This record gives sequence, structure tokens and C-alpha cells, in this order.
Amino acid sequence: MTVERRPAPGKRRLGARAARALAAVLAIAAAWATAHAVLDRPSVRARLRARVAEAVHARIADAQIGEVAVDWAFRASIGPVVVPGTRPGAPPLVRVERVRVRPSWAALLAGRAEPASVALHGVRIAPGGAADLRALLVHRPARIATPGAPAARAGTPVAVRFDDLVLALPLRGRTVELGPIDGVVRRAAADGDEVLAADLWLAGGGRVIFEARRGATGVRAHLHAGGLTREAFPAPLLEGPVSLDAGTLSIDVRADGPADLGRLSVRARAAAERLVLGGELLAPEPVGPMSLQAECDVDLDLAQRRAILRGGEIRLQHALRLSTHGEIRIGPGLPFSLGLRADDLDFGAAVAALPAALRPPAAAPQPRGPIAFRLEVQGPLPAPAEWAVDAALDLSRLREAARREAPGPLRTDFRWRPGDEGPEIAVGPRNPEFVPVAELPEHVIRAVTTSEDAGFFGHQGFDFDELRNAAVEGAEAGRLVRGGSTITQQLAKNLYLSREKTIARKIREAAITIGLEATLPKARLLEIYLNVVEWGPGIRGIGPAARHWFGKDARALTPKEAAFLASVIPNPIRYHVMFAKGEVPDFWEQRVDGILLKLSEQGVLTGDQLDEALREPIVFARG
Repeated sequence: MTVERRPAPGKRRLGARAARALAAVLAIAAAWATAHAVLDRPSVRARLRARVAEAVHARIADAQIGEVAVDWAFRASIGPVVVPGTRPGAPPLVRVERVRVRPSWAALLAGRAEPASVALHGVRIAPGGAADLRALLVHRPARIATPGAPAARAGTPVAVRFDDLVLALPLRGRTVELGPIDGVVRRAAADGDEVLAADLWLAGGGRVIFEARRGATGVRAHLHAGGLTREAFPAPLLEGPVSLDAGTLSIDVRADGPADLGRLSVRARAAAERLVLGGELLAPEPVGPMSLQAECDVDLDLAQRRAILRGGEIRLQHALRLSTHGEIRIGPGLPFSLGLRADDLDFGAAVAALPAALRPPAAAPQPRGPIAFRLEVQGPLPAPAEWAVDAALDLSRLREAARREAPGPLRTDFRWRPGDEGPEIAVGPRNPEFVPVAELPEHVIRAVTTSEDAGFFGHQGFDFDELRNAAVEGAEAGRLVRGGSTITQQLAKNLYLSREKTIARKIREAAITIGLEATLPKARLLEIYLNVVEWGPGIRGIGPAARHWFGKDARALTPKEAAFLASVIPNPIRYHVMFAKGEVPDFWEQRVDGILLKLSEQGVLTGDQLDEALREPIVFARG
């Protein structure tokens, strides 16, 4: 007898469901394939390209559109898309190798064609000048929409992704490329606000995050850039006399204001960690690592076209702190003002916090105590030569602290070696060629101070007007052309530093100058200076100089001879050619006479003494 086996009822129902599901999948796949086949037909692609071109030209009239295709995921692929330059024969202003648009399935099911995301691949933006930059602003689309469809409604999220974006900008006759950059830009609505957000990944691992919200209550924006290394910046920007060799930079900016953007309040912070700087203008060796922080509040009044900086602070190594304030107006000449001040700066702690390449040598005076500093600069921003400088340095508390310490080695006799070679020189009475400043005639002392540092007895070690002039001249030449140095600065260089013309040496010189001014009286500073300064090849000090040039003791120098010796201090090796020739050119006689006239104006010489000095010939010792 045969027994018929029948499937259980549950298994029959499961098999039926599987069959229906498979049939549904096959039907969807067939419909999908049919739809793709329809969309992939040349005639359909041509119509789609025409609609894409119509939508793009509505925003960018002269854009050129490449081929259009639709893949199996119904993503539209368009490319290349080119915006030509503003000049005949110029490279494209914008070129996008491929644009891919992914549709919003929710919108499609509701009968609308809207993008869920737009991806741009191989983007290059290359404005060649101001006209191209204006064209970029004009061409900027206000919204991103599916080709041929209405613009996306407020509240519909739209994302634009891009990779390998390169921004090529003109700079001093060169093209500087920033990139490649990958990122995504999103537009949506949240809590009644319109939101624009961007997330960018830069070369070298840096990241930039931006979000802007605009609503009925106003506008808020936040920009954060972190992990920026030297690879994030175009190579030409890192070239030059000062360069970024290593370090990580971060920037954080927050802004808010009314909806009409008439005013904006900005809070900005920047920090650099493990910063290492290099370059021939800075120092022979890299300087660092060090940390640098800066923060400020800025009030932007767009109606009055001005920006006011307040509450700013700059910190180096968390020890050297300067407060800042300023203002700039957008108008003819870009007039600006900038102020820096430190009211209670611990000088010793600040010097100790400097990188080794910027600190003074251990042998130099290094007092500890507070100083106060103020610097105000104002004028037209593009014209440094027209800037007005007002500065003050208060060393009174540092001097008071130094007086409570044990006297330093420069208070009494000391030994010193000029430069890197040569014999040591005893600076003091043990050296028979040493001349105490108290034994020199007033016209010798005043001839030197008048020629080299007219404000020596009144300043705190620096002549800020001369420093401004030297900085302007150096900026125009692209190098340090001269020092604008006071006698104290020259003494700092002669005693402790080399002759290299670098920013690092000037910083060390400034620290040593403050140490000298705080620990020694003016008379002692001048006495050391007169006995170590160079007056010719291998000629150090006023005593040897007087005997070499005029065959006499420095105490017996006439006003004319003193004025001549003062005139050769800036470059004694070069000017020694006058001694070799045994004569003084007429133009140099006029320079010497100018010093004599200033001595007369200061009351150092009487009228008769001036007349006698002007008539006196300059006769060198050799005949």
C-alpha cells in the first residue's frame, strides 16, 4: 500500500510567501532594468543633458556641460563642467571633472525630483585676477537643485561632497595652489534656522569645520581649523626669509550678529604648538619648539566699514604675555591703529621661556623683576614709512630689583675677547690703555653720543623712532639692512653677540640691552662702550684709537678730532681708507663739521670754540 506524504500547512504557507517575494523582487528588478534601459537611451540622455544645461545656465550663463549619464542606482553623472575664464585664452575659472547627483528616494516616492547629495570630483578653481574673483562671486549658486527641477525647499537637506579640490590663486606673479581638499557642504533647516555647514579635510591631516545659522533672531557662525601642519599650506607661502618648519596650528572663530549683517561680534583664538621656525633672516639654525597663543574680540561695523579689536592677548610659551587693541577702517589708505602693552611682565621668566636660540648667553646680565612696556602704531596700512610710533619702556622696578642683587661682573674690571678670535682684552684700570669716562673731556663724550645715540642719557636702551625707520627700510629691502641701534644695543652686540644680521640676534640683543640698562648706570655703560668699540682694524677702545689716528692721549683730543673719531664708528674698517690715504675728503669734512655744529647747539662748545674747531685741519699721526 502506498502512503502519500503531504507538506505540513506551515511549510506550504512559507513556500508560497517565498514565491511571492521572489516574484516581487524579480518584478522590481525588471522594472529597475527597464527604467535604467530607458534612461540610458541616447535620446533620453540628450534630453536629460539639455535640461541639465538649462538648469546650470540659469545660474552660470557661460558654463559648458559635458556628457550626462545615469547609473544603475539612478545617480546622474555629469561632466566635465567648465566655467571659462574672463579673458580670451585664459584657463578655465572652474573645472569639475565629474558631478554625481544622488536622488532623494523619499522625494521621488512623493513625486518630486530632489537631490539627496551632490558629489564633485576633480575640482579646480583658478581665478587669475580680480575680475575672475568677481566672476566667482557672481557665479556662486544660491541653491543646489536637481537639474530641471524646482530648487530644493527650505528644510530639505542637501549635501555637496567633493574630493581633490584645488584652489589656484595668483600671488606676486606666481600661481599658488591650495589643496587637494576633500570635504562635504550641507544645507538644511533646523529649529527654524537655515543652516549651512562644511567639513573639510586638508592635505597633511588638517581639518576645517564650519557652521553658519541664519534665522529670525540673527546670524551665528563657527569656524574651527585644527591639526594644520606645514603640508596644509601651499609651498610658495612657506618659502622666504622666515619659514614654518614644523608645528601644529589651530584656529577657532565664533561670530554672531543681526539678520541684516550690519554688525558682527567675533571671538577669535589661535594657537601653535611645537612650532619650529626657520629661514636665513630668522636664524642660522631652526628656532623652537615653542608654543604661541593669541585671542581677541573684534567688533565689525559693516555699515561704517571698520573693525575694532579689543581684549586681545598674545602669549609665548605661556609666560610672555602682551595685551592688544586696535582698529582698521576700510577706506582710502586703510587707516589703522594697533597697540601692544605689558604692565607687569616678569622679565626673567619671559627670557627663560624663550627658545634657546632666542635667549641671551649665560654670561650676559639677566636680572629678574617686572617691567612695563607700551607700543602704539597708527597710519595707512600699506605705507609703513608714514606710520606714527609711540612707545615707552619702564625698567624702574627691574632696576630696583637688580640693586638688591649682588653686583654683576661688568660693575668692575672684566676680561673680554672681541669676536671669536684674538687675544682677550682687560676692560678696566689693569689695562694701561683703558680710559675712565670721568677723565675724558665733555666734547669727546658728547661727540660720540651726538653721532651715535643722541638720546642715550634719556632713553631706556631703545630709540623706537629709529627702530621704526630701520624696520621700514628692512621691509622694503626684504632683509635687515641696519639696526637703528642705541649705544646700549651696540654694547650688547659687541660684548656678547656675533655680527650676523638675523631676527634672532636682534631679539637676543634686545634682551641683553634690557639687562644692561637695568644693572649698570649710564656712565658705566658709556665707559665700557668707549673702551671696547672698534675704531679701525684691530683698534679697540678710545685710548688706542686716539694714539693710532692722532698720536695723542684720548684726554687731549680736540673737538675736531673727537668729532672725526665719532664719525667713523659706524664702519671703522671701511672708513680706515682715509688713514691709509692720509687725507679726509671734503664730504667727510662736512659730516664732521655737522657734529661740531650740534655740539655748539647743545652748549658744549662756545662760539669761539666752534669757529676754531671748524678752521682746524684734520691731520693724522703719520704726517
